[in-house]
Amino acid sequence: MTDPGTTTDDLTTAHDLSTMAREAALAVAPYLRSVARTVTDFETKADVHDPVTLHDRRVEGALHALLARMVPGSRVLGEETGEHLLPAEPQKLSAEFTEHFHVPTSPEVQGALRRCAALGDRVRWIVDPIDGTANFAAGLSYFNTSIGVELDDAVVAAAVSVPMSHEVFVADADRCWLEGPGGRIDLRADGPAREDHALLMSYYPNRAALTGHPARSLDHETRLAGAYQAIRRPGACALDLAMVAAGWCGAMIGTSFKPWDVAAGIHLVRVAGGRVLNLPLGTDLPEGLRPGIVASARQLDAATARGILRELDEDAH
Repeated sequence: MTDPGTTTDDLTTAHDLSTMAREAALAVAPYLRSVARTVTDFETKADVHDPVTLHDRRVEGALHALLARMVPGSRVLGEETGEHLLPAEPQKLSAEFTEHFHVPTSPEVQGALRRCAALGDRVRWIVDPIDGTANFAAGLSYFNTSIGVELDDAVVAAAVSVPMSHEVFVADADRCWLEGPGGRIDLRADGPAREDHALLMSYYPNRAALTGHPARSLDHETRLAGAYQAIRRPGACALDLAMVAAGWCGAMIGTSFKPWDVAAGIHLVRVAGGRVLNLPLGTDLPEGLRPGIVASARQLDAATARGILRELDEDAH
């Protein structure tokens, strides 16, 4: 929902940033479709449960190049390479880039570029090149490219591209919508009003919770299983949140997300009118980028999931 103090210029800038995020996310989608289900090797980061492929790094590099051309001197926070200040002058695109990706040139994008060119480091792009890498590496189609956009440290736009379904979820400051083969659909997070009618997408209890606090985790899992119609663990946070924004999923819960996992998805849910509880769980991250989330449809209180997340947050202090 739009802040009452938001001006017409603010709305225009947020829409321009959503346009650029959308175009950047869509620009890498054909490449991801072309390499999906071809992965034969991957590395791991923190542990075996955290895979990364050469495609994660290649796509993030491509997004850096695109976003630097869109808002020179802006900042980017990416899953694979951390935070960077992008070049103040657009760089010559590499041969590898031109082989695999393209530069968006639509009139809408060109207008957005002109209006936002001077924003510089007031803009930060929060990027997950492949959200759901384990799914992607295994050959499953449930993965996405996620871009949240901050202006002056507040998220004002988002895009979540789903390559295998040729869809993209987008939000500016006051509108959230889906574009796909069926056209454009405005999203309002109109889902179930009761927990026992709602499907819950869950990342909790995770492996750390199960090994560190098995009794508590079993109690929480039992409570969730009893409260919700069904529990699913699809494995791509931004896309799960987009499903809540669309009203197709009643709620989701997770406790160990990073900013690039949640920035775009939380914005989608909030602009669509859904509910979000975002708790720090012992971190000092700002609202909208924190690791603990319960998101739900506008009519759904999700009291069981919210209560469990609050218990975990209290225990983390």
